[in-house]
Amino acid sequence: MPKLRVALVALYPAPGAKAPGGVRVVVQNLVQVLRTYEDLQIELIHCHSDIEQDAVVQDGSIRVHYLAMPRRRVVPNTLASIGRVQRVLQTLKPDVVNAHGPHYAIAALRSGLPTIYTIHGVMHREAEVYRSLWFDRLRYVLERACDRYAVQHVHEIVAISPYVLQEYAGWTAARFHRIDNPLPNEYFELAGTEEPMRLLYPGTIDERKNVLGLLEAVALVRKQLPHVRLHIAGRATSPQYAKKLEDAIDAQGLSNHVSLLGLLSQSELLQEYARCAVVVLASHEETAPMAVLEAMAVGRPVVATRVGGVADLVEDGRSGFTVPAGDMRTFAERLVTLLTDAELRRTMGRHARTLAERFHAERIAAQYRQLYYQVAGKGLP
Repeated sequence: MPKLRVALVALYPAPGAKAPGGVRVVVQNLVQVLRTYEDLQIELIHCHSDIEQDAVVQDGSIRVHYLAMPRRRVVPNTLASIGRVQRVLQTLKPDVVNAHGPHYAIAALRSGLPTIYTIHGVMHREAEVYRSLWFDRLRYVLERACDRYAVQHVHEIVAISPYVLQEYAGWTAARFHRIDNPLPNEYFELAGTEEPMRLLYPGTIDERKNVLGLLEAVALVRKQLPHVRLHIAGRATSPQYAKKLEDAIDAQGLSNHVSLLGLLSQSELLQEYARCAVVVLASHEETAPMAVLEAMAVGRPVVATRVGGVADLVEDGRSGFTVPAGDMRTFAERLVTLLTDAELRRTMGRHARTLAERFHAERIAAQYRQLYYQVAGKGLP
């Protein structure tokens, strides 16, 4: 029986590079399992300016098409990449395309191929946050336009969170499929001893993630718990915001309490999870943050702002705490509660670990595989 030919069009780690989180990690986790299905032929297309030159790489049972895009450009890459991806898809002629981005979904639609659009970010909500830089404002004008077009023209949409269903209700006649983001087994199998005063923020350093607000909360916690430490694991996407963060660390006297670890490999990040007592997320907007999913899988409680899809993941008072966005005083109070009660941390961590069972990558990949066959109009073997 011939294999089902599936094209995944998505952000993906560049060759030899660490995955900076977000969609890249999600797709990497998904591909780890999809590649084990002998009935699937996976073609992965990554078109981005982090690629220096075009290349096709055979990575085990999958083939990765790296498409280079310029860092300095007249036409934004969001638009220019549509034609490039479309041409590759028309050459490959897969049975089904799973696009993990709105402009990639447009490329698939223009190719005339059966298309599934997985929505990872609610663009019109993210646009409300990224307002400080003209580049971000322009970027989100384009992203919102592409997102609206894709949603209104595709027939199949994957919603990674109930929040997506809520935000896009009434926008489209497409069928929605609820499929969570996947986590590999390494997170569920992690063993390690926590350091009681150690906090971990694993994520991008930018204004949507509100890392400056997180520093404010840590400064308040330090007044009661002078040995508290925050480890920040992730990359800064804005030099301006990174400078503000460094200045705030100095201004609030947190130099000995905050560690900027930079972008970590998966093994390094796992060790950070093993050693932390609590995972923290002070974002202004989120869809289905991997930081929360990963924390749940390793059995660590979370203190997070109650934005977007966070409340669908964290059971307030049972697997962690959620607080109103921007309320750093309450955020700090919840941290003090957890950091001073080891038994509460263990109880919440165990419950979080139980809730995380639904995110096993094998379970998620099986749902995608079934959807691929359905959209391609073929029966499962």
